[in-house]
Amino acid sequence: EEDMRKSVSPLPSNECGGSASTTRVFGVPLEEVARVHTVSGHEVPALVKHIVEYIEEHGHLGLEGLFLVNGNAERVDWLRQRYDSGEQVELEKEADLASAVSLLRLFLQELPEPVIPTAVQGQILQLHQDYSNDEDLCRNLKYFLQQLPPLNYGLLRFLCRFLASVASFQQESWNVGTLAAVFGPDIFQ
Repeated sequence: EEDMRKSVSPLPSNECGGSASTTRVFGVPLEEVARVHTVSGHEVPALVKHIVEYIEEHGHLGLEGLFLVNGNAERVDWLRQRYDSGEQVELEKEADLASAVSLLRLFLQELPEPVIPTAVQGQILQLHQDYSNDEDLCRNLKYFLQQLPPLNYGLLRFLCRFLASVASFQQESWNVGTLAAVFGPDIFQ
């Protein structure tokens, strides 16, 4: 398994040199974002990878209020506009931790189709009703999630690994339940 903690570098500028419609990353279908903005060899949009690396490197994952403080709305909007225009963004110089977290959540919230597609959400909830045994539930849920479109599954897997690392640093404050309460609405919309 690749170590997600690598040196954070600026997000690569749009190599396609395309129009605004091809550089936008917010509010664009995951397939389109991935086609234009995926780092070679990775299954997640470059923006998501870039923000998560920044949070891991600078965020002190054990920080108790890490995901509870909203970033400055003007800064988040400014960063969003810069990403959407295809500009090179250096989070280390241009963002603070709260703004980076807010930017990640905004990206997830503005996907036209949630990370876990709407059509699938009811089926996942049904699994929780059908299986009282945790082992059976986990096995069936894992199988079911692997049937998601590859880009959705890859992004969900990446986010879950990141959130699991957060939970391991701050077990009392950031357990699975509290992280699900914060990020669940962003993933399910």
